[in-house]
Amino acid sequence: MFKFLQRFKSSPKQNVLAADEAEIAPEPQDHAVGADVPIESVSQDAYGMNGFARAIARSILNARADEGLVYAINGPWGSGKSSAINLISRHLESTAKPEDLEIVNFNPWWFTSTEALTLAFFQELKSTIGKSLNEQARDAMATIGSRLSSAGPLLGGLAALLATPAAGTAVAGGASLIEKLTRSDTSVTKQHKVLVEALKAQPKRFVVVLDDIDRLSRDEALQIFKLVKSVGRLPNIVYVLAFDAKLAAEMISESFQGEGFSFLEKIIQASFDLPEPDRDDLKQKLLASVSEVIGDVPDEKMTRFGNLFFDAVMPLIKTPRDVVRLVNAFSLTFPAVKGEVDAADFLALEAMRVFSPTVHRAVRSNPSMLTGRQTERGFNQDLVKSLYDETFLNGLAQNDREIAQRSLRRLFPRLEAVWANTWHSGDQRWDRDRNVCSPKHFATYFSLSLKNDAISAVESNALIENAGIEGATRERLLQFLTQRRRNGGTRAALALEDLISRASDIPEQAVVTFLKDVFESADEIDVEVDHDQGMMAIANNNVRLHWLLNRVVRDRFPPEQRAEIIRATAPSAGLTWIVSLADRFRKAADEGGEESTSEHEEFVDEGTAEWLYELSLGRLRAASENGTLTEREDLTSLLFRWKDRAGVGEVRRWTDAQLGSANFVARVAYAAVKTTWSQGMSGFGFLGDAVPTRNVYVHVDPYSEIIDIDRFRSRVNELLASEQITDEQRKILKRFKDTPERDPDRMSR
Repeated sequence: MFKFLQRFKSSPKQNVLAADEAEIAPEPQDHAVGADVPIESVSQDAYGMNGFARAIARSILNARADEGLVYAINGPWGSGKSSAINLISRHLESTAKPEDLEIVNFNPWWFTSTEALTLAFFQELKSTIGKSLNEQARDAMATIGSRLSSAGPLLGGLAALLATPAAGTAVAGGASLIEKLTRSDTSVTKQHKVLVEALKAQPKRFVVVLDDIDRLSRDEALQIFKLVKSVGRLPNIVYVLAFDAKLAAEMISESFQGEGFSFLEKIIQASFDLPEPDRDDLKQKLLASVSEVIGDVPDEKMTRFGNLFFDAVMPLIKTPRDVVRLVNAFSLTFPAVKGEVDAADFLALEAMRVFSPTVHRAVRSNPSMLTGRQTERGFNQDLVKSLYDETFLNGLAQNDREIAQRSLRRLFPRLEAVWANTWHSGDQRWDRDRNVCSPKHFATYFSLSLKNDAISAVESNALIENAGIEGATRERLLQFLTQRRRNGGTRAALALEDLISRASDIPEQAVVTFLKDVFESADEIDVEVDHDQGMMAIANNNVRLHWLLNRVVRDRFPPEQRAEIIRATAPSAGLTWIVSLADRFRKAADEGGEESTSEHEEFVDEGTAEWLYELSLGRLRAASENGTLTEREDLTSLLFRWKDRAGVGEVRRWTDAQLGSANFVARVAYAAVKTTWSQGMSGFGFLGDAVPTRNVYVHVDPYSEIIDIDRFRSRVNELLASEQITDEQRKILKRFKDTPERDPDRMSR
């Protein structure tokens, strides 16, 4: 059960039972709502309907029915009319003796034509009420029924029933009835008088219950009202009809213009509107039922759950049937994504899907207008608001528009800027909590499965839980590296992004162990396939590691502790990562560490930055001496970093010696082939390009400072003419040779 159920719960209602009434004490309510069926007993009453039902039962028992009575229970679909009827019946049965009162239930839904309905109605009366009458009165009842149906269909129906072995006692004596009907010339008035006298002479009261009349076709509903009217003024017969008066009046008006309500008033002596369910009862029933599906909600998520529940869910709940519909939908869909989505978000969207399907479809179709941070700043706000109103609220009644707008603002904070002029800068919690407003998790809410190989909640939790175990993070990241995504790249990039959003969940005592693992695997997981492509390509796994470091260390620890953490973890870092880290800290130190004005804030003190810079130089020299530097794919980038630390001369002496190596030449040739993207922009009447253009060219000029370019080109030709290189090296060198040189004029356009 929800921890917050008590927080939202009102004072419990007292269920006081009269001492002289034989009622069953209420049992614990069953919140596992399933089929949309009416309740059968007082113990199932979750909406306080018992008092109303008991009052109606008392009225039926105490009212004079010398000339018959017709009660009507009025309420919209789903409001609990059938449940009220059942509770009325239970109270009647528990209070009156069987010899004093009998309940006759007639279900008009079982019959598909007015003739069959009429036949079945009178057969039901004959088989129940008729048992208390003499033969003359039973014949009178049959005669009245015959006058309300054409002779042909009625006789055909009786013949069909007689031919059915299952008809049994319900049509016993049917043959003699047909004979009497075909030769009867007695007036209905006389037969009615015979029936009245017979019913008045016997002491028993009959309660005839007809439910869901408003769900019949127009002709069938009219026939029911005609039947009740024809025998409604019979002594000791009380009819209890359940229907939506508004719908019934509209159906009647189709046949009798303007006579809908007046027609009903002529039939019904006592009409009662079903009391609206208490909002608190609906709320408690929904909360309790949903809690069985969700389980406990963490304390830190209770406020969001409450906001969505009261602004996005409860305004859509009007009747007990609404509770059933939502819980049934939620209980079938939520288990498929439990743990992968935010429960409150999912419940709100399910409520929207069930009760506001047009809004739900608009949400599903427009993630770019809803997720992430605002992109509308600077645009004409009236035009932006008009666009959002048209997309998400078009065609809704005013009250429904207000509900939909509040729901959308709760689910998608970005919309606060559209409808409330409040701007959000973004929140890492959206990703961490897997909210629908997160671009990474939006699709999961509608596909009922993880999309694009996303990191599952189980995998995410394992990364956090094992952060303090030496080697665990490294092992998992390398596993993700081997798992390719359907749309390109590896899942290692997704894992890093997930860790960024959950950095605050990593225990402080686990940070050093966690970072040692991350630093050690940094070079291995910085693969080219995880580099974003296109004009806006800024992210790669190296950049993601810097973002992760910001969240894990910079945002959580004071400067002196940051220095301790870096000194403890940096020695385990890969070569490229330690160089990248040292450059970042050295740049911040050179810029004076102006945190308020500099993009490169002072992460660590100047002494630690200088220590790391020297450490990275030592690592570069060691790699150059043991031959591992030549094997690296980012060789040329590292050469420039080496030059920055030790000067051109040291690097140039090493590269001059390495030009004799085919592997070194191939590495430089590979790096010299560049790829860029360009895209013609729209404006001033031009459509622009729908997709960017890929540009591939050779650009060796930047290397002239650290490499003898003329000798390098000569070596490329020598190696291509020799048989002493591998197929892969030949492929790289030939690509370099065949790719055009960079055209400065073209690239500047």
